[in-house]
Amino acid sequence: MNPLDLAKRIAFHLLLALVTVASLGVLGWIAFDSWIMPSVARTGWEVVVVPDVTGLDASDAVDKLADAGLEPEIDVERKSAGHLGPDQVAVQRPLANDSVKRGHIVRVWLSAGASTVPVPDLVGQDSVEAATHVREAGLEIGFMEWSPSRHPAGTVIRSEPSAGRLLVRGTAIKVVFSSGSDSASADSSKPAPRVF
Repeated sequence: MNPLDLAKRIAFHLLLALVTVASLGVLGWIAFDSWIMPSVARTGWEVVVVPDVTGLDASDAVDKLADAGLEPEIDVERKSAGHLGPDQVAVQRPLANDSVKRGHIVRVWLSAGASTVPVPDLVGQDSVEAATHVREAGLEIGFMEWSPSRHPAGTVIRSEPSAGRLLVRGTAIKVVFSSGSDSASADSSKPAPRVF
C-alpha cells in the first residue's frame, strides 16, 4: 500500500472516530436532559419559572424573585435604558419564563435612567436643516405649523420647547415655520414644509 492510500485510510478512520464520539456526546446530553434531570428535579430540586421583573423598581423586583423561590442579585453595573427611570430593572438573567431550580441566582441590572439632551437652536433654518439637527440631537419632530413673522418664509421661527431645554432622548418637539411677513394673506393652516 502506497503512503498516499495509507494517509487517506488513516484520515477516514479518524473522521469516523470523531463523528462517533460527537454522536455519543449528543445522545448522552439528550439522555441527561430528558431523563436524568427531570428525575433529579422530582426527587429534590424543585423547578420554578423565572418571573419577569424588567421595568420594576429594585425593591419590587427583589420581592417578586424571592417570592418565586429565587435568589436575587443586583449587579453594580448600570445599563443604559432610555425608556426606563433610574433604579428600574433594565436586564435580567436568566430571562423571564426560563425554568430553573428553586434557589437559583437571578442577576438583575438596573437602569441608569433616561439620558437627556438639549433642544437645538433651530431659528432661521429651513426644514431640511432643522430635521437634520433635531435627529442629530436624538429628538424627533412631532408637529409642525406655520405662523406669520418677519423671518423668510419656510424658515424656523421657534421650537416648543425652546432651544436649550433638556428633554429625554427620543422626545418629539414642535417646530414653527415662518409663513412670511404678509400677515393678511398668511394662512396658518397652510401645509407644513416637507422634512427630509
